Amino acid sequence: MITEGEIWLVNFPFEENPNQFLPRPVIVLNVDLPQILSTKVTKHDPRATDRYDTPIQYWKEANLKYPSTARVSKTVPLKLSNFIHFIGRANFNDLLKIQEMYTEFFFKHM
Repeated sequence: MITEGEIWLVNFPFEENPNQFLPRPVIVLNVDLPQILSTKVTKHDPRATDRYDTPIQYWKEANLKYPSTARVSKTVPLKLSNFIHFIGRANFNDLLKIQEMYTEFFFKHM
């Protein structure tokens, strides 16, 4: 069972074409089947143009291969069938910061 705070490799949909996918890690923010709210993770630094990009401080402990950033503005609901394999678990403080940023993003942009 997938739970909040876990990091998974998933088939993540392209913005331009949601029928195309790229394998990439996500942090699970909420599980409300059939939807699993998931935040895209990248090895790139936070972008100055997106205040919601959140550095993952404890990336090694989360079993990520590189210093990573949660792209909070790229949070999407995914289906269970998108999930490929478990990677690790986000540190509590990282998860809390990402959830706070998502809440702020959601109320300003939705």
